[in-house]
Amino acid sequence: MGCQCSGFDKHSEARIDLIEPFSEIIRSQINEYQVLLYSKSFCEQSRLAKQLLRKSSIQFEYFELDNMNDDGQAQSALQTFTGKKATPYVFICGKFYGGLNELQKGLESGEFKKGIKSS
Repeated sequence: MGCQCSGFDKHSEARIDLIEPFSEIIRSQINEYQVLLYSKSFCEQSRLAKQLLRKSSIQFEYFELDNMNDDGQAQSALQTFTGKKATPYVFICGKFYGGLNELQKGLESGEFKKGIKSS
């Protein structure tokens, strides 16, 4: 059935016109921060992603999607932008990097830190 953090919305077609302003906000945010994480405060994968970044001494910014007063529009925009339904959403140097699994692999291989340094 999937993680409850996915924010699955069976009525997404009715919200497409509302997503565009949030897409612009998200584009602005991902270009503003070198490492950016969109998460949910109750999501275990989001908590683990933040913990991994802290343990790796990587400075990052994050936004808790469940604390935004936007009726889920930011997450809908992220889903459209990334093609991924579940949190966390990890961005590095203005580009979508992936979720928890990609972050773990990138930190283990050193690829994630190289991506930060190359910008």
